[in-house]
Amino acid sequence: MRNDGKLRRWAPVALAALLVALVFVLGLGQKQKTWVNMTEGLLSFDHGTAWSLERGDGYGVMNDGPGFDLPSGTYRFKWIAQTDADNRVRITSANGARIEPSEAVIRANGYQDELVFEILDDADDVNIEFVFENGTSLSVLDGRLYTPFYRDDAFTFAFAALGLCVLWVLWQRGYLTAERRGRLVLVAMAVIYASTPSLKENLNLVYDTPFHIARICNLADGLRMGQFPVRLGAYSYNGYGAVTSVFYPDLLLYPCALMMMAGASIQYVLNVYCIALNILAAAAMYICAKRIYGDKWMATCASILYTLAIYRFTDVYIRGAIGEATAMSLLPLFVLGLWEILYGDKRRWPLLVFSAAGIFLSHMLATLMCALCAACMCVLGAVRLIRERRLGALIAACACTALLCAYELVPFIQYNADGVGAQVLQTFMSEAMAPAQLFLLGTGDMAVDPRDPHLHGMAIELGLPLVIGMMLTLYSAVTQKREARTRDALLAFAGAAFFAFMSTTAFPWAHLNKLTGGLASFIQFPFRLMMLACFFAALTGAYGYLRVFDGRRRELLVIAVLIVAVIAGLPSYTDQTFNFDYVEFGQGGYANSIYPEYNLPGTNLAATTDRSVHTQGDVTITAYEKESARIRAQIDAKTDAQIALPLFGFRGYRAQLNGGDVAWTLGENNRLTVAVPAGTSGTLTVWFAGEPIWRVADAVSLLTLAALLGLCLHRRRKTHAAARGIAGHVSKTQEQGTYR
Repeated sequence: MRNDGKLRRWAPVALAALLVALVFVLGLGQKQKTWVNMTEGLLSFDHGTAWSLERGDGYGVMNDGPGFDLPSGTYRFKWIAQTDADNRVRITSANGARIEPSEAVIRANGYQDELVFEILDDADDVNIEFVFENGTSLSVLDGRLYTPFYRDDAFTFAFAALGLCVLWVLWQRGYLTAERRGRLVLVAMAVIYASTPSLKENLNLVYDTPFHIARICNLADGLRMGQFPVRLGAYSYNGYGAVTSVFYPDLLLYPCALMMMAGASIQYVLNVYCIALNILAAAAMYICAKRIYGDKWMATCASILYTLAIYRFTDVYIRGAIGEATAMSLLPLFVLGLWEILYGDKRRWPLLVFSAAGIFLSHMLATLMCALCAACMCVLGAVRLIRERRLGALIAACACTALLCAYELVPFIQYNADGVGAQVLQTFMSEAMAPAQLFLLGTGDMAVDPRDPHLHGMAIELGLPLVIGMMLTLYSAVTQKREARTRDALLAFAGAAFFAFMSTTAFPWAHLNKLTGGLASFIQFPFRLMMLACFFAALTGAYGYLRVFDGRRRELLVIAVLIVAVIAGLPSYTDQTFNFDYVEFGQGGYANSIYPEYNLPGTNLAATTDRSVHTQGDVTITAYEKESARIRAQIDAKTDAQIALPLFGFRGYRAQLNGGDVAWTLGENNRLTVAVPAGTSGTLTVWFAGEPIWRVADAVSLLTLAALLGLCLHRRRKTHAAARGIAGHVSKTQEQGTYR
């Protein structure tokens, strides 16, 4: 009977896995973008689509853009044209991306034809040119461009199957009681509303979107070249490469990169990631509030408030600050880990390790803000920390976090020593907001008051639901009898008020910057601290709502909170859903996006459109191949020569000539430059291999992870064994009592 129950539980899961596998193996769920009627607007025919020498037209290119930004892949261009002699259709790119083949013949007396071509590097401003160079006339009647097929629908099917399987297993195990189903539906509604701008085919193009597109593509490029973990990808800067992954860690972006490698479009990948952040934020906040308050409805309320918080929505969809939004989604688990060490079960310190490492490996600036939060909490709990001998757990958590992140810290320190860094981001902090904005209702791109430049044109306020919740917490603390949870709610209130205050111009940022020798300016925008303010406001607000209205039907109260939160956020959701600036499905082309940070000093990034090899001396280069950060070529040097390759010479490259290592240096514009003596001939190979010490750091991080997982598993087994022992003892006692 027991085996029959397991079969009934897992058979649908196995069937769903089989269906998902069949969808991917059979190539189902694929779609492509088709641009039609290109002669009527998508291409610019300033002098018309019909040229004739008899009419006085001369030879030349009939159309001059506008071009398309296209990711790498195989494309098909189909045209209908009439001509009395052979002419050409030509594919060009503004950033020198490799296109093979790049042209085809428009045959005389032909009518319909097509060109299948491959874009080998992400291309900016791709233009399809009709070249009139022979005969007396050329008339273009139609043009259609077909993108590669993307597996977006197949992934949607896979995610839907996964969600249904999880619900099925929970149902079979008896977890989804009526009350739990109700709480799950309410939180799911909050997640759906928060995700509305992602429930479409195109991707909103906001402040940081191009940067994060480049990050994901750079990460995918490194994985294709066999790196793990990825330190350098050759996607950015037209194939010259970037070490963005070292300075802007991307641990949680690996699934995005793998999805792209499996055929998903960048638009779909980032939309899915934004939805995943909303789910993670909701789940993390629920876990945190449930543990701290010991109340499931308070946890549900806190989860809804945090998921629909105006500033969290701004981070994800208005600023496009994906790294900070990732850290914000993990923030509840980080604070819970600190709370466990200070006030809860100190044996749960591994939670702080995993959450702190997750934040560090997502957004380093958020790590600094979390460190400030941790310092404040430790000061408030210092007496308890020492008196109850909790300091050891905190030290162990800090040490293990550093060891777990060693694989990222070691190259980070080395590249900093090379002069690579984010000094260009160090600016005077003028982006604090006026205190008035804390109490405004989020309305998307609201009008900025010209009399106060610190009122920002984006929704970065706490928002009405959080402000009301904080007020109710304060009211309950003043008018009602204190209880065990009141202390935690008031501490959360103090945290929300303090970090909200730090986000404004009322805080003496200029003095702090001077006191820290300018280090404080790395935060750039003081309003970033709203991520902490929103978290603590949601935590204390849930207590305020449920405490003041205690005794009523709690589910109705949480529904009311959900309604208020949705209404308060609808202007922002609507504004971003109808965002007119977007990356259209099928487009891409962010290989040449210029970001001045994380580069070797003195680099001219604009010069990366030159993808050619520069040489000095009499040297011949043949059979040249460049794939990502790997170059292979045949060379023959008649004299001493220098070969400057289109790669930025970051630490970690190796160069070999006929299988033997050769030294390389930094040449003009920090190009990787290999010196070869006269009479040298053979195969030159250059690739990014990393440093030996990085392998050691990888091993340290891996061993730390294994040790932490082993410790957690061991404690879990002990807890279950103890629970079974207690249950057995109770059962035995009951039997003895019955016998007597």
